[in-house]
Amino acid sequence: MTVPDVFDALDETLPRPVASSPAAWAADRARLLSARVADGARAHRRSLALLAVLLPIVAVVHGVNFDGWPGRVTDDEGTYAAQAYSMQYWNRIAHYTYWYDHPFGGWLLIAIYTKLTDGFHRAATAVTAARELMFLLHLVSCVLLYRLGRLLGLRRFFAGLALLVFSLSPLALWYQRMAFLDNIAVMWLLAAFVCAASPRRSVAAAALAGTFMAFSFWSKETTLLFLPGLYVLLWQHRDSRNWRFVRRNFLGCLLGICGIYILYAAAKNELFEGPGHVSLEWAVRWQLFDRAPSGSVLDTGSDTYNVVRSWLDLDPYLVLAGIAAAVPLLALRRLRVVSALLLLQFGFIFRNGYLPNPYVTAMLPFAALCAAGLLDAALPRTPLRVAGADGERDGDGGARGVPGWLTAVWTGLRRGAVAVAVVGSVVTLAWDWTPKIHTALTVDASAPSRDATRWFLAHIHDNGTVITDDIAWTDLVVAGRRPLPVWFYKLDLDPEVRGHFPHGWKDVDYLMMGKPPDSVLAEVPIVAEALHHSVVLKSFGNGEIEIRRVLPPGCRPDIPPAHCGPDASQRLSPSAGAGDYNSDHGYAPVGGGQGPVVRVGDPGSGAARPGDGDAQRPAGGSGRLGGGVGESARDSGDPLRRRDGVLSPGGP
Repeated sequence: MTVPDVFDALDETLPRPVASSPAAWAADRARLLSARVADGARAHRRSLALLAVLLPIVAVVHGVNFDGWPGRVTDDEGTYAAQAYSMQYWNRIAHYTYWYDHPFGGWLLIAIYTKLTDGFHRAATAVTAARELMFLLHLVSCVLLYRLGRLLGLRRFFAGLALLVFSLSPLALWYQRMAFLDNIAVMWLLAAFVCAASPRRSVAAAALAGTFMAFSFWSKETTLLFLPGLYVLLWQHRDSRNWRFVRRNFLGCLLGICGIYILYAAAKNELFEGPGHVSLEWAVRWQLFDRAPSGSVLDTGSDTYNVVRSWLDLDPYLVLAGIAAAVPLLALRRLRVVSALLLLQFGFIFRNGYLPNPYVTAMLPFAALCAAGLLDAALPRTPLRVAGADGERDGDGGARGVPGWLTAVWTGLRRGAVAVAVVGSVVTLAWDWTPKIHTALTVDASAPSRDATRWFLAHIHDNGTVITDDIAWTDLVVAGRRPLPVWFYKLDLDPEVRGHFPHGWKDVDYLMMGKPPDSVLAEVPIVAEALHHSVVLKSFGNGEIEIRRVLPPGCRPDIPPAHCGPDASQRLSPSAGAGDYNSDHGYAPVGGGQGPVVRVGDPGSGAARPGDGDAQRPAGGSGRLGGGVGESARDSGDPLRRRDGVLSPGGP
């Protein structure tokens, strides 16, 4: 037999590789994934069973009447919904000039949700669609909080307890139901902490931690406050064999994704301040240094004091209990990071800076973990085993030289103290939280806002210009209101918009908004004059929302807006930017709805300013707020959109 024959014989005996098809490869990967999921489910079956009990409770409490309570108490919800609408339909970051007040990842996520679910046309209002996403994100945050508690060493009972107090607190019901960027950022932040504490200690987990932290920054830039704590947690759970690669991947993903924000500003030539455009530099400087402070929390007349007082009125227990528990937990390594971060957030309240209302949102998960973590640390972990008289070590950590009976007494005292604390907390929280949860489930405080929008669309059919808040802005646009409504802040503070009102308040036809206090009216003089020269057509919620008709000199409520005011003949022309004139105005004053001209700002007319204005533009009107040059209108798929700057607000 020759050598080639030998090789041929061996080749016939060896197994031949079988070329796998894409379908076979996919099926193999699916089987492998299914096996891993099944193994994970078996390993965590008790936690999954506990979550299967807790999550439906959370879903009911947060899902029932989520659109009704809280009411429409802040423009911020409407602002983020309007910016999401602008992204989805106009391919723009904001419905007005984007001035880098916040990274736009938060309302991008809202836009993705509304795109997938047709939220803006399906839901009752645009804010309702945004709140739907908040509900889903809250459920995800609950799962992540439970998982983080388990990774930090909490037993299932206490991890579940942290989940419940985090979700059922009236503070959580108030702030986590509303469409705030903070809720989106907290969800990504919890995901980053879960990955940083992963028992796998892998490079992939570190990369995910950096990625989720970057997503949190893209949702709300203030979450960078938690970055040192996240890095320390990653270091605590490190594996010395791959720590160098873990650190590089974490920082690489974090800085790379966050850096896109700076690259975007640089590409738009808006990185540094300059004439004729907004800039990231100016926005950061304003946020950190130039923004008007809220005052000291120790000053009973300051905005900061009022904000903190509103938190305590909703729930005086969770945050204070978490802060008190965080102090001794600094001595416990596994909970040192979360306790330090909670105390850091608490310390920031005392700085003489700006304190937004939703600031407490990021404190809630850490307060829940600290409160439950202290109880977990106080409760002995091993079954009680009474030692003999010779002082042998018992099951709870007793040592030689310590009498067994003394260890048993100490263990019993600890267990009794934890039991008393748990029972007392349940009774106290049930007494305080139950009526507030009942209010959250039954009171429809948003009805006035929804009713006002429906009434306006049903009764006002002319082409008059309407000034409104951002709560109703998107609803009017979706319903086809033309010309597009104008957010009342922009009328005074955005030169791009103000230029389309050459006669000031006389170019305004309708107002649909609440009654701002004098401090706000001082910032928006055109709106103040329009309010001064207006009559009430319809009021909702005991004056919470009013629809007003602005009456220039010589005009009456029964005269259509197109025939009133300066240059009335030009306003009849579609080319004047008022929309196509429709002779059938469809307007009939409601009997008894009209009233005398009321000057908002007179004694007794100053209502509290809703919300914290975190998404609103800074006061002062220096011309920077939307002073940028808007780009030309794009084909957005909205056939009714106009090219004019009022009807099609400019901005990047």
